[in-house]
Amino acid sequence: MIKFKKIINTVIVFILLMFLICFLFSIYKLIVGDIAINELLSETGLYFLYTIGYGALEGDAIIQNILAMIGIISLALMTTFLTINLFWRLDDVKFNKEIFIDSNDIKMSFKNKGKAICDMKATFVLYDNNYSMNILEPQEYYMPIMLKNSLWNLTLSLNETFWYKAIYSLLTSSDKLLYCIFSFVDTKSGQESIKVEQITKDNLNISYDEFIKPIILKSEYLLKIENGGKLSIDESTFYSFKKKDNNDSFVMMYYNFHNNYLNLEKYNKDTTYIELDINTSDNILLNFEIKLKNGNNLSKELLLNNKKIKINLSDYTDSLESITEICYTIFKKNNNLNGTLKINDLKIITK
Repeated sequence: MIKFKKIINTVIVFILLMFLICFLFSIYKLIVGDIAINELLSETGLYFLYTIGYGALEGDAIIQNILAMIGIISLALMTTFLTINLFWRLDDVKFNKEIFIDSNDIKMSFKNKGKAICDMKATFVLYDNNYSMNILEPQEYYMPIMLKNSLWNLTLSLNETFWYKAIYSLLTSSDKLLYCIFSFVDTKSGQESIKVEQITKDNLNISYDEFIKPIILKSEYLLKIENGGKLSIDESTFYSFKKKDNNDSFVMMYYNFHNNYLNLEKYNKDTTYIELDINTSDNILLNFEIKLKNGNNLSKELLLNNKKIKINLSDYTDSLESITEICYTIFKKNNNLNGTLKINDLKIITK
């Protein structure tokens, strides 16, 4: 029914436009005195029939050539448009642009309202309007076949760098544009169709404040290492440490992510920071260290005295793509390794 309406509308618009052009030429002939006013409509009819390829036209050769050229171009455009609407199935597949974000997942769907299709492919591209270029690596998804009235539900992870940055960009910048390019093949005719849809901020079911939530690393998951120092923990979760004989002694608490690397590459370094919340018994020298999969270690010496400390990601120039460990290594001032401290949950906060 939708295709039929488009076809009817196209034909009506074509006829009205051609008739208007022919009427303007008749007005010109009336103004120069070649026809009388009562001949205006009949002259327009002759021009119209000539323009669409029916009937002969006598008189000015220039007008004949102009009308013939207009007729050829218009008929070609209308035929092309009708062919697209008759044989291409652009309207059969609907992309639900309402993106639902639930916890750490993104959900969206496609529906095939027509006959069976195959090789359905959806590619998502994040575009920067300021630089007129695509940013990040496009994400591509594939569905072998979709029958009539079938759904393709896509569930994607916000932990993926592309999707986190894409949603963040839509919520914070009007210069970043997200597009979905999807294509499919008609299993009966073999005709391939392709369509582009833009996803906007209005398509998201989440606000900026709901989306921007800190990552919290629970202190209860900290592991401990003793190297010439003694480390114990009491019921109030205060770590007690003391020095043994080794002058190079230290104690360490650390998060080990094993093969499930912590990925901070998705965050904007200029607006993201790590918040450390540590309570201590005295001024303690702490080396805060981030260990990366590529073997690089990013460290920062901190002098603690019962306070929260913010470490900006912009302080680090290396990629934070694959973090294997986050370590707290404790030294006491003047190499006197005695005291207590409490390490609260670590937070990674973005604005």
